[in-house]
Order: sequence, then C-alpha cells, then structure tokens
Amino acid sequence: MKRIFTSPDSAELGLLKNILQKAGIRCVELNEQMSQTIPSAPFQAELWVENEADYPAAVALVEEWQRPTNAAGASWTCSRCGEKLGSQFSKCWKCGTKREAKA
Repeated sequence: MKRIFTSPDSAELGLLKNILQKAGIRCVELNEQMSQTIPSAPFQAELWVENEADYPAAVALVEEWQRPTNAAGASWTCSRCGEKLGSQFSKCWKCGTKREAKA
C-alpha cells in the first residue's frame, strides 16, 4: 500500500476515495475517526492505494482533481468507453483517453 492523500477534511477524503474507486483503483481510508477526535497533523485522515501498480494512475487523478482544467465547461462523454465525466477532467478516469481524442 502507498499513501496517496492526507487531509484534515474527511469529506474531502471520501470524495477523492469515490473518484479513485470509480476508476477501478482500490483504496483504504486510515485515521478518519481519529482525525475527527484529534484534529492535528499526526492524526489527519489518510487515503492509501491498495495496489502499488495503481499508484501512478491514482496520482494523475488526484492532480487533475486538485487542479481542474475545464471547470467552467460542460460534462463530457469519453469517445472510447462511453464513461460520463465531469468538466474538470481532461482525460477519462476509466480508460485514460484524453478529452479531445477520437476513438
């Protein structure tokens, strides 16, 4: 397992966990209850990727989530796999196809 994200906000962590899991990346939350009891750095909620082979894809999704490229635009559908995606994503989280790419 590798840690992918840390936050004092457990809702933020849960949202990111859902994004990763929808992309097929299994992950685990740690310290989520402790962070609510003791809100300081050593007890922040953490998100860990279970399979280290998924780590690079998880990092890419976290970076896109933190810095959306098309936040004001409309949602879009992947031309390759048909996945419905939010406007903030520049590539499909399911198959990796870039937004402008044609199948």
